[in-house]
Amino acid sequence: MANASHSIPTFSILGPPGCGKGTQAEFIKSQLGFLHVSSGDIFRGALARGDENALAAQDLMQRGELVPDEVIKKMVHDELQRILKASENAKGVLLDGFPRTVGQAEMMDDLLSDLGLHFVGMLNLQVPEALLIERLLKRGQGAEKRPDDNEDVIRERMRVWKEKTYPLEEYYEAHKQLFSLDGVGSPDEVFGRLKPVIVEQGQLA
Repeated sequence: MANASHSIPTFSILGPPGCGKGTQAEFIKSQLGFLHVSSGDIFRGALARGDENALAAQDLMQRGELVPDEVIKKMVHDELQRILKASENAKGVLLDGFPRTVGQAEMMDDLLSDLGLHFVGMLNLQVPEALLIERLLKRGQGAEKRPDDNEDVIRERMRVWKEKTYPLEEYYEAHKQLFSLDGVGSPDEVFGRLKPVIVEQGQLA
């Protein structure tokens, strides 16, 4: 395993639908020189190359079954390894959509250490639910409005999100690796809160 003091700092970003997570990920990428790696991109990239782990995961999902953590671990490991080889000057790595479960969180340290990455913590953007619903309703008023863009469906999405992520927040809180930040304000204001946490905790020069 790589020594944490000589490895690349790695964070994961967490936040409910409508919190502006994607915008902040772009800021972290462009202004801090991080690689932004989303679980969706990992899966799509692996599928496009015919990766056997991704194909197995797709088959399980199509049958309505859960994808075993070990399959996800292998897929994430291989894709991160490929991306890191193509981006040798990365100052850090930002994971988006991974880990999603406590089981994935527990296996992540070994996964990352093997790649010369050191997991620093979870960046948790907090925005009041009422504001999130307002943002999502406005977003749904555009040309691509879908039948499920209504307040009841959005509230249910919020409930499911909280139910799934609460154990993950508890896990990282217990390990002193949860960095919760106010996600209200302009994108620049939110990044102004995120940046010093990333720089200090990631020990960036």
